[in-house]
Amino acid sequence: MRVLLAGWFSFDEVIATVGDELGAGTVARWLAEAGVDFDVAEAPFLERGVNWRDVDPADYTHLLFVSGPIRDAPLLRDLTSAFAGAARWAVNVSVVEEAGRALFDEVWERDADDVARPDLAIEGPVPDVPVVAVAYTPAQGEYGERSRAERVRGVIEEWLATRRLPWFELDMDQFEKPHPRRPAQVEALIGRADVVVSMRLHALVLGLKHGRPVVACDPIAGGAKVTRQAGALGWPLVLPAEELTADGLDAALDRCLSGEFGAAVEEARGRGRAGNAHAREWLHGRLAH
Repeated sequence: MRVLLAGWFSFDEVIATVGDELGAGTVARWLAEAGVDFDVAEAPFLERGVNWRDVDPADYTHLLFVSGPIRDAPLLRDLTSAFAGAARWAVNVSVVEEAGRALFDEVWERDADDVARPDLAIEGPVPDVPVVAVAYTPAQGEYGERSRAERVRGVIEEWLATRRLPWFELDMDQFEKPHPRRPAQVEALIGRADVVVSMRLHALVLGLKHGRPVVACDPIAGGAKVTRQAGALGWPLVLPAEELTADGLDAALDRCLSGEFGAAVEEARGRGRAGNAHAREWLHGRLAH
């Protein structure tokens, strides 16, 4: 027995969901536990697995299609026709057209008109990986030719993608069409990150406020307000625009996750409180005159 494990993730023509891939991962574990030889057919753009259009269908006894809707769609007809000599099974699928069921010899429905079963993605290991909050900034015209925002953002984006880090963007703008954004929304997100990577002054400040280590990436050649704010708070981890590299980001992330900066975070928060106290005294003093 040899199985080709396929799904909507097997086609360049469509974009599958991570849930589809997780369902396939569950089935792959079951096949491995059973000692069954199998390959996973992945879309070429994913750069892994095999391309079902390139393999010899005669090498497989079974085609196993996992997750997503099945209907009488051209792509499914192409796939099942190519493996007409194999047993064709579908598992964890939504039967949205009975004609889709007819493309397979056996179907285990996730849902159909009279069926509802748990999705396979609920099973499997839970990843234990750090979550990164990222604050980008656009080119800041006030710094003229010193701005390196596009380069810095490009390095960070490529690093996040190649390292496959789970991340989300911290949008610091007040307005997100058609609704305003409130500070509490941004702060709540920061509190759920493990590390903050920031091209912005305020994401640096808020990351430290919430006890999160920050990789400060100054987008201005020669350093500007991000570097100066880090200095005011005594925060040591600042990567200059001219020197930012993926290796430098790797090293900075490792240091943040090691716990090395626990004391530095607390010191920065203390400096911030002390600085605010001086500002308050200054203001009160001016108001008293």
